Amino acid sequence: MSSTIHAIKDNLYVNSVYIDKLGLSFNQFILVSPDLSITIVETGFRKDFNELYKNIAFTGLQPENIKNIVVPHFEADEMGAIPEILQINRKVNIYAHPICAFGLNDVFDTKAKPVKDNEVISVFAGCSLKFIHTKHVHQWDSLVVYWIEQKILFSSDLFIQAGEFGGIKTNDCTAEIIKSIKKDHYLPSHCHLLNALNKIEENEIETILLMHGSGLSNHIGLYIDSLKSLDFNDN
Repeated sequence: MSSTIHAIKDNLYVNSVYIDKLGLSFNQFILVSPDLSITIVETGFRKDFNELYKNIAFTGLQPENIKNIVVPHFEADEMGAIPEILQINRKVNIYAHPICAFGLNDVFDTKAKPVKDNEVISVFAGCSLKFIHTKHVHQWDSLVVYWIEQKILFSSDLFIQAGEFGGIKTNDCTAEIIKSIKKDHYLPSHCHLLNALNKIEENEIETILLMHGSGLSNHIGLYIDSLKSLDFNDN
């Protein structure tokens, strides 16, 4: 296992944990406000929090300044480190799908805030996050997040790519994405996938940041259309 942190923009970092045995990266996204408070999308596994803490500190930021957590769905790699974050800041805001928020509040004794479909919340100046429910895509409580000002989609598990995080790829990665999806058999419903893709393409997306794999740009329409035409009988 290796853990690295990458600067994507002045106010955006990707912390990536690569697990050799799986050939897969697990990414957390660190959004930084002008006053250096942090919004984190995906927490990573609980066992990896020490590495996440060290990597955030390595950038000069203070992990204790994590102010907001976005949980795309109730799964260990998406929300496992919440207890550790609560230990360093009990007042952190947690945003999740209503079903996920209910589970987080019960399991972690916290007060996660349920977000409505297409609800927009400004977490800091210049960072308006739009929460898009993606029902039954990977998990029944799923959502993805769109950073309106930066035109970035944090796609959770809607897209997937094997291998280590390699920055933002500008070449056509369609074949890699389809191969990863078919290998893992993780998209349960074609109709729900189509619904999710139709909803996200209503937004002007320039970059997709995946939970697993490198970032994507330049071919956003192609990636969406390729998933729409995915043959589930062959999956």
